[in-house]
Amino acid sequence: MEIKNVEHKPYEKSVLPSIIFGVEISHVKYQEAIIGVSGWLETDDGKVIASINEDIYEKRGGEIGARGSKYDSEFKDEIYRTRVVAILSEKALDYIEKRRMADKKGDVKLNLCLNVKYLQSRAEISESFLIDPKEIGLPEISIPTSRRDKSGKIVAYAYDPDFSSPYTNRWIISGSGNPVFLEVREQLLKKNVRIPSTDWIHDYAPKLEIGEYFVVEIPKGEKVIEEAWDYVEKAEECFRTWDTKGVFANCREVGKLLNKIVSNKFKNSPAIKKWKRAIEKFNYSASLDLHLEDIKEEKPKGDVEIRKAEAEHILIITKALIKYAEELLKEG
Repeated sequence: MEIKNVEHKPYEKSVLPSIIFGVEISHVKYQEAIIGVSGWLETDDGKVIASINEDIYEKRGGEIGARGSKYDSEFKDEIYRTRVVAILSEKALDYIEKRRMADKKGDVKLNLCLNVKYLQSRAEISESFLIDPKEIGLPEISIPTSRRDKSGKIVAYAYDPDFSSPYTNRWIISGSGNPVFLEVREQLLKKNVRIPSTDWIHDYAPKLEIGEYFVVEIPKGEKVIEEAWDYVEKAEECFRTWDTKGVFANCREVGKLLNKIVSNKFKNSPAIKKWKRAIEKFNYSASLDLHLEDIKEEKPKGDVEIRKAEAEHILIITKALIKYAEELLKEG
């Protein structure tokens, strides 16, 4: 038994933020009948963020058989399809976002852990055959029934893997050496689930009520100023580990490097005047984390700290500043 395939999407029938997973589980037809699926949802680091239950609209059904007849060929893998729902709390969504930002591609990585409850058949057919007593030199056997006496036959056993009875009421079964025919079992199945960053931002975030993302794609192009982009990569790595001081420090290094290169290139040209306006605004934003104490002295309402929004902002304007500097250098 294993999870063959998983599809996922936001669950819009719930008033709470939820994800529904369409799951395909392989099992042996007639030998196993799945009667319930539950479990939990983990992040990629093994933290449990939600319990999982089957969708209330799902209908289940299955059949159990016995081995030892010509129908054994029907005991083969088939797919059990169901849908399970994970209801996510605000804390769980925050943790998912934290793990997503730690991923280089910004993808959401989850572990689907399902506890599958099922019936397992231990029944076996006893290959019994009817023999007319006269065929083996015995006298006819008369058996009284509710209506009249009827001719009886002798029941004999012989192993036959392709056994089949012409009589519908003569299927004799046993419990594989004991009187137990069925057992209830449980099996834990796991499957890794990856939700691409673009899907999470455009499809999941609005429906899970975690807001909409402002996505800005700034192509690096030919990377004219290679060293500046190296600093950006360091800043992005700091962002993934929630090191906001590291983000701002690397972005300031970009500003210093670009100012030096552009100033040496243009000196007193019109381009330098445009550049100075841009770099001054950038330096003002990039120095935010250096002036938190000054801001606190002004006694504003609320906490004064660098959060995700400020770190994202400085990363975006740093990339834009590099592109602007590269364009100036090309034109010059």
